[in-house]
Amino acid sequence: MSQFYVVIESTEDTFEATDNLQDAIRVAREVASQGQAGDPVSVLESGGQAVKQFVLMPDGTVAEQPVARPAKPAANLTEPNRAEPLAPADRPRE
Repeated sequence: MSQFYVVIESTEDTFEATDNLQDAIRVAREVASQGQAGDPVSVLESGGQAVKQFVLMPDGTVAEQPVARPAKPAANLTEPNRAEPLAPADRPRE
């Protein structure tokens, strides 16, 4: 079973699967160089996580760009928002 997959992000097509990262990077650079400027080509692990991403620049060079990671939630968002009672000194005067 292959460990890495080269995916063209604009079409979500898998271009090629490889057994090692170095081959996947080589293929991704080749695919990016033949695509349209700005279309990212990603190297995905077998679990689907992007590990590398390449893009063809307007000047014809292929550049590696940072892989966007999903933001981690800062708080438990499943809890409903609850107002906390005011302390006696914080209560507004009538």
